[in-house]
Amino acid sequence: MRKSFYIIATLILATGVLAEVNWEVVPESTNVVSKDPVQLKITATWSGYETISVRTPRLKELKGALIQDIVSYNESKPGQGGVQHTATYLVELLITNAPGTVVETGLIEVMSRGLEDSEFTSSELAGVSLNVRSSKLPWLIPGAAVLVALCAAAVFLFRKRSSGKAGQVSERNLEEEYLSELEESKELRLKGEQAAYFGKCESLIRSYLRAKYSVADLDSFSEKKAQENGVDHRMIRTAKDICALAFNVRYANYEPSAMEEKRAYDFLRELLIRNKPSRQKETDELYIKEEKL
Repeated sequence: MRKSFYIIATLILATGVLAEVNWEVVPESTNVVSKDPVQLKITATWSGYETISVRTPRLKELKGALIQDIVSYNESKPGQGGVQHTATYLVELLITNAPGTVVETGLIEVMSRGLEDSEFTSSELAGVSLNVRSSKLPWLIPGAAVLVALCAAAVFLFRKRSSGKAGQVSERNLEEEYLSELEESKELRLKGEQAAYFGKCESLIRSYLRAKYSVADLDSFSEKKAQENGVDHRMIRTAKDICALAFNVRYANYEPSAMEEKRAYDFLRELLIRNKPSRQKETDELYIKEEKL
């Protein structure tokens, strides 16, 4: 099925800081299959250093489909005009309408709130229309259907074999991988191998910050640079402290306390869990906070 991506609507809110928030809705495809899932990608973007909260969009007039799941994640990174913030909601719809009909989402309600605002500002995005078709090909062209299926299977098998492990790497969850490695480090701690344990924690911290935030050199990454790149400077400060502690344990014969061992583990675990993509409810809010310069 050929996927067609297009922007359905873009909303620029009218006043204050919220005037900088842009919303857009992108359907996975405009042609959907009855009783199959399809995904809507709803994205809010803005720039600057203000604290803005956005709430999960609401499809109050949805007809012909059911909401199965909503996953959200956010990102801050430097860009033209300052730090660029993105809050993304992936809405999975289950198509319930019969083939030959149209699914209508209706107007999509989106809400935003600035740091000094007591209430959310509500606006509406233009709805999305999806054409429903049958999952079965017409009986009038069985030969063509078989040929298409065989060609698709051949292409799939070829691409699967040629991609190998590379295809699996792209689907991995970064935080899950690091959490798994962090759990393995507990065995070193239980065995009393403190130098190896702290070495593992330091390696995970530096590697994760490099992969997640492009922090190539943690030791020279200043708090000012962290703010400019949309990275929590308090997190950077704690990461540096733990790496310094790990250095002393490994090379200066420092004997850490049980509390210091636990602090290294808890810091990494909380950081990874906090950054994992989360399942959102309609009433959940998604925040991206930046301190003013």
